[in-house]
Amino acid sequence: MVNGGCSVCGSSEVVYRRRYSGEAFCRRCFLENMVSRVRATISRYELLKPFDKIVVAVSGGKDSLSLLKILYKIEKDFPRASLIAVTIDEGIPEYRDEAVKNAVKYTGNLGIPHYIFGFKEFFGFTLTEIIENGIADIINLQPCTICGVLRRKALTLAARKFEGTVIATAHTLDDIIQTYFLNVLRGDTRFTPIGIRREAEGVIPRVAPFRLIPEYEVVLYAYFSDILFQTHVCPYAERSMRDEIRAFLTKYEEKFPGSLFAALSSFENVYMRSMQKDMKCRMCGEPTSREICRACEIEEKITQRLKR
Repeated sequence: MVNGGCSVCGSSEVVYRRRYSGEAFCRRCFLENMVSRVRATISRYELLKPFDKIVVAVSGGKDSLSLLKILYKIEKDFPRASLIAVTIDEGIPEYRDEAVKNAVKYTGNLGIPHYIFGFKEFFGFTLTEIIENGIADIINLQPCTICGVLRRKALTLAARKFEGTVIATAHTLDDIIQTYFLNVLRGDTRFTPIGIRREAEGVIPRVAPFRLIPEYEVVLYAYFSDILFQTHVCPYAERSMRDEIRAFLTKYEEKFPGSLFAALSSFENVYMRSMQKDMKCRMCGEPTSREICRACEIEEKITQRLKR
């Protein structure tokens, strides 16, 4: 418990104090505030429309299940909109198996249509297969890079099957800042804002309703909402460059509350001015800064190796 009363209702049962704003919340008010903040984020960036067919990327982890629950609450006010949950199984034994079970259980409780697609179905291989047979090392790519890029493509392919008008992902404020930093460290000078709706002919836009929500607040929301937490950790996570960035930013935010919001504002104010119009991948037609998008490039490299 935290000393002092709830900033909203005055209750003495305070469970969380938001250091970057000075607000304090009891359990009920915190849960309601999270829904209100996501609703405000959607409105501020015009992420969703009243008639959208929303494909929610549900991995089965705490973030995506929290997003699904909050969107379920919000979309009750928009009867012309609909929700579909899609899980992409990249093929990591135990880790993904547990997550899929959690997703199936939770979507069933909410009564939301849920569909599961695998890398094997879309690409002809699983992530584990190409790591164990050495192909990932041969093409000099980390498992997380392959997984992240191909999961993005798989989500798009799945969304097209249901004629989805928008894809909603559970990327938090932390995730977005980590990606911006990674792009800088990799020398990527081209900028594409993450989680902001960008309309283009033949393209399903992606949005991140959690883009102004810190990761630790999503964790707290999941805990207070009795959302299942995974017990298995991805076996490839420790090889990710993102982990190093995540650790640094987490420590910095703890020492200087509000730093992530400042970083978001700085990145997007600077880079919004230098945005260029996307080209389209000549293989799949998705927006890209190159002739062939990263997903098609990786898929082609792997497929060529598998044929040898």
